[in-house]
Amino acid sequence: MTPPVIPALSLAVLLVAQSPPAGKAQSLADLYGQTLGAAAECKTIAAARLVAVAEKAAERIKALTGGDEAAAAAATSLGDGIERGHRAVASGAESCAQAASEFANLEHELGP
Repeated sequence: MTPPVIPALSLAVLLVAQSPPAGKAQSLADLYGQTLGAAAECKTIAAARLVAVAEKAAERIKALTGGDEAAAAAATSLGDGIERGHRAVASGAESCAQAASEFANLEHELGP
């Protein structure tokens, strides 16, 4: 079953894809994606929090990209990371407690 926040995470991928140095942006997109994907699997994390952090993450990544090619690469990394995060929690490789902790760290890093 797909968690209800998946459309919001997909929105984050689209925001990044529409943005104007690939290396840092791709790395952050992958990390943010894994964190968001894992958190989306956990019922203890409110959908509104996920949406807010996904939007902030997309904006941060967008600010780091320098053109269509870099934005597309970052969007791909974000989407791939989200899928890896989902699989990590679904397979039991990562617990919801771990996912929630990483999500809280990302939420703090991205600020209000």
